[in-house]
Amino acid sequence: MSAAEVQDLHGQLQVKLENVGLSSQPEVALKMLELSNRPNAQLADYAKLIAHDQATAGRVLRLANSAFFAQRKPVTAIDRACVVLGVDRLKAVALGFHLSRAAQCPDDKELSRRIWGQSLLRACMGSQIARLSAPNMVSEAFIIGLMMDAGLPLMGKLAGDGFRNLLRESPSPGRLHRLEFDTLEFTHVDVIIAMMTRWKLPELLIKPIERHHVKPAESKLDDPISRLHRIAYVVGLIELEGKGGVVEEVTEQTPGVATAQRLLNLTDSEVSHVVTKSFSEYEATSEMFKDIAAYLNTGEDLMDQVQMGLSRAVDAVIELGMNCESVCKPMRLVISGNIVEVVRESNGDTMAYLYDKGGQRMLSHRFQIGATPEDLCDALGIEPGPKPDMMKLNEAITRLAA
Repeated sequence: MSAAEVQDLHGQLQVKLENVGLSSQPEVALKMLELSNRPNAQLADYAKLIAHDQATAGRVLRLANSAFFAQRKPVTAIDRACVVLGVDRLKAVALGFHLSRAAQCPDDKELSRRIWGQSLLRACMGSQIARLSAPNMVSEAFIIGLMMDAGLPLMGKLAGDGFRNLLRESPSPGRLHRLEFDTLEFTHVDVIIAMMTRWKLPELLIKPIERHHVKPAESKLDDPISRLHRIAYVVGLIELEGKGGVVEEVTEQTPGVATAQRLLNLTDSEVSHVVTKSFSEYEATSEMFKDIAAYLNTGEDLMDQVQMGLSRAVDAVIELGMNCESVCKPMRLVISGNIVEVVRESNGDTMAYLYDKGGQRMLSHRFQIGATPEDLCDALGIEPGPKPDMMKLNEAITRLAA
């Protein structure tokens, strides 16, 4: 789809979201965002906002009094509760609580609660990873982990039986997104992006969620969106549905471990630390979200499964795709001033990507061998370039068929 077509699709989804009764402006969440954007905002400012919001105040007090924070004396004042939680955690849970309440789907409560339970654990994992790899973006990582699957409970209402049939197959998160992309008019990622755009949330939250099923570029970009994209990608791949069988031990030879470390700069011991702390925080935070999210069985089996998933962050197929130089090496060209990359992925798909000037992927297009350079330009929403550029693009497409 071209950029214009994507924008039009999200506009249509915003209308559909309005028709299903989705809140157009979660007021307290927007006030929290406004406060977050003030560089001189103090903890007392957050405490004042929360104190005037009964829906959040009691939950914040319960969280501050949980065993996770191990306070010697009961915390009875909002000011003290905010100090105990700290500004990053306070922003994350308060903003996340209101955003998740505003995105509730009343038509499928069971699915909605299950997805939100998983999302809360992803949020806790995202924030714990950020404490190690992006310490100034902990609250943003929490919100991204919480909201990345927020479109799933709404898909049944918006996409009907087509989506429900896909969901019955219980595919992995990445596989489900691929099936949606291949068979439906829109995906759950399109839904959440339309929702967040409707709420006027910042790009720092929107872009990593929009790209969380897109493999991060191999070049280690260090801007905030790129850092959060890497966290979102890893957290979004982890399977949280219960599975039978014995969870195998994670070692340095486990497929994906090296890639996870390359993406997140985490050692094996740090991966274990992230998992342990994530589950501890989830135990405490789940009480705050209990009327929204179903509680996950947080036994050792699930912890082992999550550690394996986090260590594998990129599975064997994707690992092959990142390391296969002879078949999968991307070819980049400049067409009419636009950066275009064509590559054959490890699963055999031939892909074209459009990049912005900062090196961020903006659009992707899966094409068949035999497509013309004009076809690719049209799909990416750019003007065909001069003849020499188009000849180079045609050469790149031809090389993928070899």
